[in-house]
Amino acid sequence: MNPSSPALQRLLAQPGVQALSGARIDEFASRGTQALFFTGDPGRHPEIDDVAVILPELMRAFDGRFGVGVVDPDADREALMRWDAGVRPTLVFVRDGVRLGAIARMRDWAYYLSEIAAMLGGAAASPT
Repeated sequence: MNPSSPALQRLLAQPGVQALSGARIDEFASRGTQALFFTGDPGRHPEIDDVAVILPELMRAFDGRFGVGVVDPDADREALMRWDAGVRPTLVFVRDGVRLGAIARMRDWAYYLSEIAAMLGGAAASPT
């Protein structure tokens, strides 16, 4: 993957975040609880950068209970279809290769916390 924005580059530099394509997507999705972040061209879909900025905060809010795989659906159309991520950006949450749910587009913080908690089966960590 060639990240096309500084926000995506910063996200990919975070621990627990990987760039994925091809067979690596399914391999990553089959290992525990993960979020597949379907991106694309931030010039065409500016919300991609917004989600890229908050994803590390969400990972911290859930005490690292999920990893993040960044997928460029323009380069990997099959993954886009298989994981039903036609809207950009989309976070698809999976556990051991099974889709738990998805959050499309940029949302407010409370929405992310409640939806991710529901998918993961538990609330976010309390801030310290």
